[in-house]
Amino acid sequence: MTMGNRIQKLVAGAIVGCTVSGIAAAQSGPYPTLVTAETRANPETLAALERPGKIVFSDGFESPESVKKYFEVRGLREGRAKVVTDAGAAHSGRSAIQFTAVARDGQESGSGASGWLGAEGYERLYFRRYIKFAADYDQGNLNHVGGGLAAVAGADRYRGMGSAGKRPQGDDHCNSAFEPWCDWRRFPPPGYMFLYTYWMDMKRDRDGNYWGNMLGPATDERAVLQRNRWYCLEHMIQVNDLGQANGELAAWIDGKLYIHYKGFRWRTSADVKLKRFNIGVHVHQAAKDNTVWYDDVALSTGYVGLVTPSDAFESVQP
Repeated sequence: MTMGNRIQKLVAGAIVGCTVSGIAAAQSGPYPTLVTAETRANPETLAALERPGKIVFSDGFESPESVKKYFEVRGLREGRAKVVTDAGAAHSGRSAIQFTAVARDGQESGSGASGWLGAEGYERLYFRRYIKFAADYDQGNLNHVGGGLAAVAGADRYRGMGSAGKRPQGDDHCNSAFEPWCDWRRFPPPGYMFLYTYWMDMKRDRDGNYWGNMLGPATDERAVLQRNRWYCLEHMIQVNDLGQANGELAAWIDGKLYIHYKGFRWRTSADVKLKRFNIGVHVHQAAKDNTVWYDDVALSTGYVGLVTPSDAFESVQP
């Protein structure tokens, strides 16, 4: 398997059979608790969660040289991944990066980029990016798009890739992506946002595999994204202290807290830290071309938030 395919398999960890209500109960440890409402209701808790930190990576894609910041760009040679200089296609400045999952007669298709933040890693990391879906974006049902964070042990940038369907052991890796799902066409494309997550205490699917668990908001707070407009997506992972289930996971849309979970056992080894991120698009059954744009990517030890207050669309109504 090529390195590119290994990354593609990570992004393409299928959610077939893994609905919010369709996950088998088998797991080895505590399961996290949704605490979004409590966090919103407590100004001190919310302020602590949204405290700014130090930016450790940023990219506005203002030059084609931006692609050199990533250790792997899938689809670059074929033109499926490229920096486009067009004020109309950019969120800010002149340029954005464009990814396309080209039509493949119903077979899987995608493109994307992965960044490495160093072997020392971070115990708490926030990942902010802007994304826009093409006006005709329609993945059919299953896709992985929106961006993800991964914690891994050691210095292997590819560790944990190609492991879709397998439960992390705690001393190897864990990851979470903030992405949309149509729920078998119950929602218009691209669908409602949730956190597609792999970790050591995840629940097993009915087929015996460990597909990513779908950690979403309260059912009546599901936010369905619209096509052909920019959204500010941000999510955070706080790894747990060893021997404790005190890890966290949170996500924001357009600067508003959308999801907050507490009670994770992300790891059993201190070497498992946040070291990798990815952006891109992967469609499981590509019947047509599907394009997305990303801009204003930033990773930080604290909350990043909107580029400007004017970006605060009324897209989430808690």
